[in-house]
Amino acid sequence: MSEVISSISVARQLHQHDLFYFTPSLLADLTGLDRRQTYRLIARLKAEGLVAEVEKGKFLLLGLQPERVLSNPLFIASHLVTPAYVSYWSALHFHGFTEQVPLTTFVATTRKKPPVTFRDFRFHFVILQPRKFFGYRREMIDDLPLLIADEAKAIVDSLDQPRYAGGVGEIAKALPMALEVVDVPILVEYANQMGNKSLGSRLGYLLEILGHSADGLIRSASPVKLDPAGPRSGRIYPRWQVVVNLPQSQLAAQEAG
Repeated sequence: MSEVISSISVARQLHQHDLFYFTPSLLADLTGLDRRQTYRLIARLKAEGLVAEVEKGKFLLLGLQPERVLSNPLFIASHLVTPAYVSYWSALHFHGFTEQVPLTTFVATTRKKPPVTFRDFRFHFVILQPRKFFGYRREMIDDLPLLIADEAKAIVDSLDQPRYAGGVGEIAKALPMALEVVDVPILVEYANQMGNKSLGSRLGYLLEILGHSADGLIRSASPVKLDPAGPRSGRIYPRWQVVVNLPQSQLAAQEAG
């Protein structure tokens, strides 16, 4: 391919191949250019505002409407590592289960990756075991594709690692809204597939105080803290072996239901 390939045509090629996040070697494979030509092309793409360097040697495709990309942290997040999907607090907010807007975008992945800061955005990557990497789907925001946890998995991921979802108190507030669109058997199925008995106990307790049966849900045989970040003390809810270590004010709305 000629070295004088136009920047716009390359940007369109990247978009057509869903290559929103790329390295110089990937771009070289796509265009057929050698190393020197590839870096010259990247310099032109950056100068024309078609791409931005997010990490050293890793570039984000901005395309012909960069403001759409630069205002969309969920889209950026889901392309910073592969495989990955947006989850935890970020997914709870996306699905409308919480009004709290997290300052960090949380991403589930099976690969180790350090946090990334790009412009005003912060991205945190949570490593999942392969068996836990399920329950996500493709969504479009402003015609930009991203992968994000579905409604049930957003809840289950959050209860698996509550520190990435604002804590169990925040998840407890989100659960009643989630139950308007999510069937309890799906939550039970997802929780069991995760293989975390502590997660099962937390979910079972929260479902039960909302008046829902959680039959078939795997639970812990020994006491587990409702909020892993909270104190060890608290009343024990024996059926689910949960130490209720949150202030009643954080659970009052749920228990009233």
